[in-house]
Amino acid sequence: MQLRWMVALLAVVSIFCAYLLWTDYNEREYIVPQQVSYPESDTKTETHKEVPPTNTMEKPVISTATIGMVGDVLLHNPIYKYPSFDFAFEAVKDKMESIDFLLANQESMPGGVELGLDTYPKFNSPKHIIRDLQTAGVDMLSFANNHTFDKGEVGVRNSIKHAQEYGMPYIGAYESFKDRKTHRVVDVNGIKVGILAYTYGTNVSLDLFDKEYLVNYIDRDRILMEMAQIKPLADIVIVSLHWGPEYVLEASEEQQELAKFVANAGADVIFGHHTHVLQRYDEIGDTKVFYSLGNFYSGQPFEYTNFGGIARLTVTKEQTGDEVKVTVNDPRFFPTGVVKDQQKRFTVVPLKDARTVPYSEEWVEEHVGVPKW
Repeated sequence: MQLRWMVALLAVVSIFCAYLLWTDYNEREYIVPQQVSYPESDTKTETHKEVPPTNTMEKPVISTATIGMVGDVLLHNPIYKYPSFDFAFEAVKDKMESIDFLLANQESMPGGVELGLDTYPKFNSPKHIIRDLQTAGVDMLSFANNHTFDKGEVGVRNSIKHAQEYGMPYIGAYESFKDRKTHRVVDVNGIKVGILAYTYGTNVSLDLFDKEYLVNYIDRDRILMEMAQIKPLADIVIVSLHWGPEYVLEASEEQQELAKFVANAGADVIFGHHTHVLQRYDEIGDTKVFYSLGNFYSGQPFEYTNFGGIARLTVTKEQTGDEVKVTVNDPRFFPTGVVKDQQKRFTVVPLKDARTVPYSEEWVEEHVGVPKW
């Protein structure tokens, strides 16, 4: 009897011990250990290094170019008879060539010998004036002036044909509507320069029905239209204007009012000519205005008509990504004079070397209002 009680007691104890072991195991299995933080060590290894921010700003690309224009090229007697004009520009060729883009007002149309060479009042010049101006450094000719129709329609077409033969760009008179609609935009050192040209009128009137393209008259609606078309294509726009009363040293009220209109239309630079004498430089907002550049090469004998010069401006284009900033600054004027050389030929020289011209570089600098270069 005692033995059976002992066996039963041992069984109960065994079961109780097994229960305790099972309970302890399950409790330990579901206990979530607490997170323990440890102090940082001076010698710990970083798995994530902090990289300093890089400069993502693009560096600006800066381009510069010089632009300029010479005044009236008007081949009087005996100049129009010269077989070559290389000698005529030799003394100022270095100055002309130093300008990246140089315009000239070719006032006497180069219709060529086939039309009969002629002088005032109805000019017709030899075609090699185009070649020799190009050799001297001129990059484009303006044909919009009061002598455009001196030899009629054929004179215009011949002049354009001769310019094309020499590969000389031209502006202001055209051979067709298509030609006039072809925008003159020139890449100068990475800067896109647009050019427009107009004249107040012509000495000879033609019936321009269906041929309005033969010359660009000053027409405000046309200026607005052509400006709107060329502005999106160019970084800057030059407007060449044949205007103003002849032989007057100061810009007229009409010139000044028109300059404001053209400036407000979007011109960055205005180069004026026709007066045959120098007029002052001015600025209308950011627009640079040379009202008249005088005579560059002619045989006119009147006071103030035997000297002129070369206008120059510096254009800077700064491009950062899609952002473009263009400025036109540093207006300068190089004075020149027309004298006779030892062979009695009319030639262009720096004004300081023009002994027969009674006006000095200092007078020109004060009158025009910009420094020489």
